[in-house]
Amino acid sequence: MHWTSKEDRNFFQKSLGKFDAVVTGHNTYRMAETRLKKRNTIVFTSKVNKPRLSGSVVFFNPRKSDFIKFIKNQNYKKLAILGGPKVYNFFLKNKILHELFVTIEPYVFTTGVPMFAGDKFKKYKFCLKSVKRLNKKGTLLLHYQYAN
Repeated sequence: MHWTSKEDRNFFQKSLGKFDAVVTGHNTYRMAETRLKKRNTIVFTSKVNKPRLSGSVVFFNPRKSDFIKFIKNQNYKKLAILGGPKVYNFFLKNKILHELFVTIEPYVFTTGVPMFAGDKFKKYKFCLKSVKRLNKKGTLLLHYQYAN
């Protein structure tokens, strides 16, 4: 993550400690596997038919298993969603994305992976709760709360 600031990385690492588990897509997991293996992690993947445990990591197919039932059985109250686009879309579509933190770095990208990837246009309403300037370069941390 050479495009994120030190301040954003610090906020991110500090924040993860407040969650019972993190949820990622398979590609995001592969990028950060070493660090994610050390915490309770749920990896969304189509490559399993039922949840498969590997240490503290669960490989989970939300099309084949009931995610809400699973997290209740695990007694997870707070989840951090780390992406990718299909994972965020799952949480939006199921109305279980309650807060959203977006960091704006002073960079412009001409290509990349979108944050959300839905199958059709749908609008979800969020309210801005706070804006925090993280450094002198202009990195901003936006905190939104679901409003629908």
